[in-house]
Amino acid sequence: MMNRPSKLARLILDFYRENPMEWQQLKPLETCQVFRWWGTLYIRCPHEDAALALSEGRFWLEEPIVQLRLARQIKILVDRQLWAAFPIGKDSSQTRSGRQVSRE
Repeated sequence: MMNRPSKLARLILDFYRENPMEWQQLKPLETCQVFRWWGTLYIRCPHEDAALALSEGRFWLEEPIVQLRLARQIKILVDRQLWAAFPIGKDSSQTRSGRQVSRE
């Protein structure tokens, strides 16, 4: 049985429904569990490839979150472990893979 994307994931993906290039960049979001807690948008990915793709597509991920005022920061998790975290609209930080995103 195939899992359907969460409502928050669908909301973010629907933001780009008329822009196939951007939508494709965020397609891994369909495999992740997305939820909010205290101003943070959590994206729990099943594997590191999805986390990497989403952190590389950070710009496209941030845009709908800022415009819809969904969160003040994003945390990407793999196997319930923090993989990357970054504040919305800021540029600095780091992930395990060496990518530039911010950590707490």
